[in-house]
Amino acid sequence: MKTILISGGAGYLGTFLTQELLKKNKIIVYDLFYFPWIKKNIKKIPFKNRLSFIEKDIDQATIEDFKSVDIVIDLNGISNDPSSELDKKHTWNLNNFQRRKFAKLARKAGVARYIFNSTCSVYGFSKKITYENGKKNPISTYAKANLQAENYIYNLRNNSFKVNCLRNSTLFGFSQTMRLDLVVNIWVYNLLKNKNITIDGDGEQFRPFLSLNDVSNVYKTIIKKHKSLGSFICNLVSFNLKIKFLAEQIVKIINKKGTKIVYNPNNKDKRNYIVGSNVFKNKFGKNFKFSKFNTEIKNLYLKMKFNKTKLNDQTIRMKYYKKILKN
Repeated sequence: MKTILISGGAGYLGTFLTQELLKKNKIIVYDLFYFPWIKKNIKKIPFKNRLSFIEKDIDQATIEDFKSVDIVIDLNGISNDPSSELDKKHTWNLNNFQRRKFAKLARKAGVARYIFNSTCSVYGFSKKITYENGKKNPISTYAKANLQAENYIYNLRNNSFKVNCLRNSTLFGFSQTMRLDLVVNIWVYNLLKNKNITIDGDGEQFRPFLSLNDVSNVYKTIIKKHKSLGSFICNLVSFNLKIKFLAEQIVKIINKKGTKIVYNPNNKDKRNYIVGSNVFKNKFGKNFKFSKFNTEIKNLYLKMKFNKTKLNDQTIRMKYYKKILKN
């Protein structure tokens, strides 16, 4: 049984991933717990005896925090493009410099593998399918800072410190620490509340997508193959789709009568990229099965309904970061 430290483990992906990895591993959640669901509800979590917490920000990390840790999963940082622009200096410090320091401490402490949660936003705008070695064109501070940190941390790799940089597509799916600032999630929520779907721009922009279940299965595969897998950078993408076609599919799956797709031409999203991967099949096998989109959307709808998901400062990260930065 491995000991895995998940920094940012109380966030959207972290809350989901922690519960999945607890089934076969010891997990340390390293977080300030701005989003405290996992800490408040520890009694509800299966295998809770394997779960522990370190309540710190990453700029407070010491080498002792990594004692007996086999693998670090770095989910640190400001979590999306719009929020990163609220305080660019803070984003640059946290998403770039502090993540570098965190990785250096992990290597110094003898951690064997460092999994860096990156983003396909590093591609920014591209008219052609972009692969791992393709041109980077980061538009936001979020993407620029993540790319800088990714490059630095990947160069820390050696025979005893494996580094895996996973460039996630736009995520979707249910987590107890929910995010409604992700396009699929907010659209499904709107349908749940009998609201229309709004698209920024003309909807012609492409975007890659990935479910929480799929990204979790990638992490599980890396951990399972820990002894045989080396270092690599990999795009994680289940499918690419134009935003307008994505909206049409979701409306069809949920089948809510009277739903309209409304376009907002005055708020065009400049990001437009199609992502592929030359690395994925080689590292994870041709038989890796991505989840079915229809099933994921139906489950997301039902889980948000059952859990009474709300639109508030906790589920919209931009609103929450504004509140934090004021203080």
